[in-house]
Amino acid sequence: MEFDKKKIPTWFMIATIILIIGGFNVSYFIKHISSNREAIVNYDKKDDDINPIRKAAVAGIFYPADIYQLHSDLTGYLDHVEYKSSSRPRILIVPHAGYKYSAQVAASAFKRIMPFKNKLKKIFLLGPSHYVHVNGVALTNEKSFMTPLGLINTDMNIVDQLAQNKGFVFKPKAHKKEHSLEVILPFLQKTLDSFQIIPMVYGDANPQDVAKVLQPHLERNDSLLIISADLSHYLNYGDANRMDKKTAEDIKNGSALDHHQSCGAIGINTAMLLAKQFALVPNLLDMSNSGDVSGDKDRVVGYGAWSFEKKDDEKKLEGIELEQDNLQNFARHNKDAIIDIVSKSLEKSVVENSDFSPDRKNYDNVMFNKGASFVTLEKHNKLRGCIGSILPVMSIAEDLAKNANLAATHDTRFNPITKDELKDITFKISLLTGFEEIKFSSYDDLLKQIKPKIDGLLIKDGKRQGVFLPAVWKDIPNKKDFFTELKIKAGLSPTYWSDNIKVFRFRTVEITK
Repeated sequence: MEFDKKKIPTWFMIATIILIIGGFNVSYFIKHISSNREAIVNYDKKDDDINPIRKAAVAGIFYPADIYQLHSDLTGYLDHVEYKSSSRPRILIVPHAGYKYSAQVAASAFKRIMPFKNKLKKIFLLGPSHYVHVNGVALTNEKSFMTPLGLINTDMNIVDQLAQNKGFVFKPKAHKKEHSLEVILPFLQKTLDSFQIIPMVYGDANPQDVAKVLQPHLERNDSLLIISADLSHYLNYGDANRMDKKTAEDIKNGSALDHHQSCGAIGINTAMLLAKQFALVPNLLDMSNSGDVSGDKDRVVGYGAWSFEKKDDEKKLEGIELEQDNLQNFARHNKDAIIDIVSKSLEKSVVENSDFSPDRKNYDNVMFNKGASFVTLEKHNKLRGCIGSILPVMSIAEDLAKNANLAATHDTRFNPITKDELKDITFKISLLTGFEEIKFSSYDDLLKQIKPKIDGLLIKDGKRQGVFLPAVWKDIPNKKDFFTELKIKAGLSPTYWSDNIKVFRFRTVEITK
């Protein structure tokens, strides 16, 4: 059969049309129906999954994005600060506004850590969330944070440990745009050598819960906690100065701030709780507001910087201050055992009407060193019993068990605690230092020497004596009233005064369940 050459163009056209139609069908089939050869179970991680990086969000807005300009500016801020102390900061409070407004204040804090640039390795950062709602504290799985000065690694081991605690959750979204931590990073890169960060952004968080979780991590000699916080917001210049001065006084006295005083009040309150636990003293380094820079004094934002340092970093502790520091260490390392003994003693005395005797095989040997304690019981935040020992005459384990029992069953001001009440009972334990006599020439001289919120007092006159724990200052903050009520407790007249009165001070370390 002879092939008709005249029909070649026709066949070619038909074949071309078939190929085009087939191509469209295959394309549609692949796009809408067909599977690839590969299975999703074999999907490879991308680089960002293996080593996610939190990129700078506010470089060029809050601080320079140019590396050379940023270096120059940081050097200028730090060189402007004079610093002679040799104390190592344990906690810093720094502002988080644009560098134009607050960097000079922040520099006064970061200059404090420069002498320890080779020692500080774990930097805990705690700042408020401005963009994303957070219940508790938001952690991130980003392995490093980027600034124009380079990358900073995150200590993911510590982050993972924090995530095991209630209220600490992974929420990288809260970190993506957040400036409260980012503005701190270039200062750290400028002042420290090799270090890692533990970034934390909080929203609705309880300072006591946050402090409890962070406390064991901050016992490290290479750790530093940095609290990011601005002060008053959008008041006029005069009102802002007055409020910020009050805030400085509250921080000095360890009094909790409210949210009107600082956008970082929760962080600052956390710092003050930790400072009490570690016997740290706050030092105000610098304070200003945006009106000092911009000249606009109608609506200003306040900035302040503090460094919390141990009292014995500059001077050797002695007497009851040294004993208090030792008790702080004892309480940190034996808190669980202390709470366990009081809990079991309460259970035994109330439920079984018997005594609890701590056994050496169940507790560390140090719990059988001599010590003095008070056990204070509360029900719905109201006093329900309080008994204690003034002098260390038995082991602290036995002393705690005995005082818990007596507070529940033999405080003459109250009926014994019942079984039904026990579930509503909370307790606080006070470990006592020794006593230090206050030498004074007059009543006024005595009042001058008493330290509110710090001193516990014992007065004696003949056979009469009375004692107030430092916790009583919460209810009686005035010195005169405090001492008057103490005289009444000792069975003396409120107006009584005699040259025979002896007054002793002591300190306590408190443990709350």
